[in-house]
Amino acid sequence: MADVRVGIVSWNTGDLLDRCLAAVPAAVAGLDAEIVVVDNASGDDSAAIADRHAGVEVIRNETNEGYARGMNRALAGTDAPVLVALNPDTEPPPKSLAALVTSLRDRPRAALVVPRLCNEDGSLQPSVQRFPSLSLAVVSGFVPKRWQRGALGRRWWLEGAAPHDRTQPIDWAIGAVHVIRREALAGAKPYDERTFMYAEDLELCWRLHRDGWEVWLDAEVAVPHVGNASGAQAWGWRRAARYWAASYDFDAGARSAAHARAWAAVNLAASGAHYAVQSLAAITDGDHAAAHRYEAAVLRATLPVHARAIVRPAAPPG
Repeated sequence: MADVRVGIVSWNTGDLLDRCLAAVPAAVAGLDAEIVVVDNASGDDSAAIADRHAGVEVIRNETNEGYARGMNRALAGTDAPVLVALNPDTEPPPKSLAALVTSLRDRPRAALVVPRLCNEDGSLQPSVQRFPSLSLAVVSGFVPKRWQRGALGRRWWLEGAAPHDRTQPIDWAIGAVHVIRREALAGAKPYDERTFMYAEDLELCWRLHRDGWEVWLDAEVAVPHVGNASGAQAWGWRRAARYWAASYDFDAGARSAAHARAWAAVNLAASGAHYAVQSLAAITDGDHAAAHRYEAAVLRATLPVHARAIVRPAAPPG
């Protein structure tokens, strides 16, 4: 029986996938590891690149089935006690994944462990967040940015404020690197296949907490991550709108439709206010007009998503 199954889902990320797969053997040093790549009908040579790496099983999907379905397929059919969901735009350093597996084994109530993510230049890439709530929406949407950078930002894990420098239990973390105890899944698939992409990592962490398990950040392990390599190709600046739609669907199922509607109402008000500010700045701040126009466009794309969620927060079945 293998110690660990490493699953990777690729969609048009050939060059990044090549670097990732080259790094994995050293990252799992000392472990008997199965490595499976599911290619979601890439238009580039991702599948062929994966085939060139020794010991890698490649599954070719005829259509793009999305991240959650693809990763579930990559992690299925193994007796390995630990599952690693790894994004192709990561480059795990030597022994990093092995260290995360040890971290999981050393904490009997831990169902999932994540590393500290960093950008390619070594700077912190915020990846840990609190579960969505009305209080968090008010703080992030209406409290002035200068106040969010101190203790308030650390308490709420606001982007740019929480340092990620201490190993500790957390609510949830983005799924660039998820090291999962298979036992904690109780036979269920790791990721919710209702969503094509986004919020499946949030849903998994919520479900594990609900079932009495813990989720941990291991701050001693850092993994470089490009971020949104596939999402940026698929949706560009509209990916924020896709993320919000998936998040409302999650919240309606995890808590209630009423909570999701209230959350959407707060977010609509905050996004509308920020959109007005960015639109005005695009006119008055000539030196940074392009950046303000971009931010305004991103916010404008989310407004109908927030508004629609007030009426119908959950996506229709299928």
